[in-house]
Amino acid sequence: MATVMKVSVLSRIRTEPLRGPMLAAVTLTVWLAGAFYCSGYELFSRGINTWPECLIWSTFGVLPWLALFEWSKSREGRRITAAPVNLAAMLAGTAIVSLALEALLALAEGESATPLALALLRRLPAAGISFVLILWAREGGAAAAKEPDLTLAALAPTIDWVSAADNYVELHIGGRVMMRRMTLAEAEQALTGRGFVRIHRRFLVNRERIAAVRGNGEKIVRLADGAELPVGKRFATNLLAA
Repeated sequence: MATVMKVSVLSRIRTEPLRGPMLAAVTLTVWLAGAFYCSGYELFSRGINTWPECLIWSTFGVLPWLALFEWSKSREGRRITAAPVNLAAMLAGTAIVSLALEALLALAEGESATPLALALLRRLPAAGISFVLILWAREGGAAAAKEPDLTLAALAPTIDWVSAADNYVELHIGGRVMMRRMTLAEAEQALTGRGFVRIHRRFLVNRERIAAVRGNGEKIVRLADGAELPVGKRFATNLLAA
């Protein structure tokens, strides 16, 4: 089940803007990673520990690039960054905003601003990673767009299981994941009478793919592809239905 959840999370991070707890978790992780990078740089180059200052720097030096990546996955962001010149402009604009914020902070604290060349050098890793991630997300979106626009009813015989992902559902088909913009309730209705059973508020499974049901209290469904999914208490009786 852990592998299944990792695939689901990675798919969401790659193809759609994050929201809620997932966005908070990713933001915290990126913020701390940026601070560790800054602290390591300062410790290596100057031999001093500037961890508190690095936390502040990461806010201005790293998080704007995360904001750019998340925006690039929106409909408007995908449209604008599709052109290389626009993508270059957005990267340059993010660098300018990041530099301006750092300079304003230095001015407010009465300190001298970091030399421009050094400030730009510090941002190169974040800028490069953002560029690669934007291309990675675009490739994922293009791959999804190339999937045949088949209805769930037509895909039903090939679907192993279906999981909810905010405003989308993920169709797990032979190790691949296809996405459709609909709720799980809508997917359940579309697959009515086609051998699917609701086992959890987040999961529908193809009954023919069920290899085993384990557990006396909290049950687990093991599918033929090796995926293991939890069974919600109020859905447990669905497995007993004919």
